[in-house]
Amino acid sequence: MYDWGQYEPMLYAGYKDPTKMEAMRIGLETHIAELEGKKQKVPPGLYAELGTLYLQAGSSDKAIAMYTNERNTWPESKGLMDAMTRNLEKRRQAMAEVKQ
Repeated sequence: MYDWGQYEPMLYAGYKDPTKMEAMRIGLETHIAELEGKKQKVPPGLYAELGTLYLQAGSSDKAIAMYTNERNTWPESKGLMDAMTRNLEKRRQAMAEVKQ
């Protein structure tokens, strides 16, 4: 029904060897871009997974963008994706207040 690409093998490899998570990020970026280019629907969870990889790499802006894409593509994920986004916004605001 959906084109998951190499998601499962990449996920397994990343859990087995965390140094391969960067390769997973690149693989997900590539696969999502291909699907979007073909106007195919990105499978549930892939935007969120990529967002979490961005977050782990320290890029909360990219994470929020991916969580927003997940919410917009899969409305049933709205509650979780909104909560994730709110938490990141609160964290960003708290860090800004500490710097002042």
